[in-house]
Amino acid sequence: MWNNGQIAPPGTTVPPIPPPPAPQPSYTVLPPVPPAPAPPETEADAEARLEEKARKWQQLNSKRYSDKRKFGFVETQKEDMPPEHGSW
Repeated sequence: MWNNGQIAPPGTTVPPIPPPPAPQPSYTVLPPVPPAPAPPETEADAEARLEEKARKWQQLNSKRYSDKRKFGFVETQKEDMPPEHGSW
């Protein structure tokens, strides 16, 4: 590197400083718009919603806890032992 017509000693060169980043446009952040207030729920609406929930819950549990049969196999009841097989 040339310094006023002279060569600078090795290791003394300073890299040029990069220019500052371009200023970013400023945006104003608006607060979120609050949701419109829901109309007051009537007792009939609440009752209908509760019945719908109960019906769905019952349907879900009837599937969950019903008797499961695999491939059409049905378990038979055990027969009682004959009286000759009584206790000692």
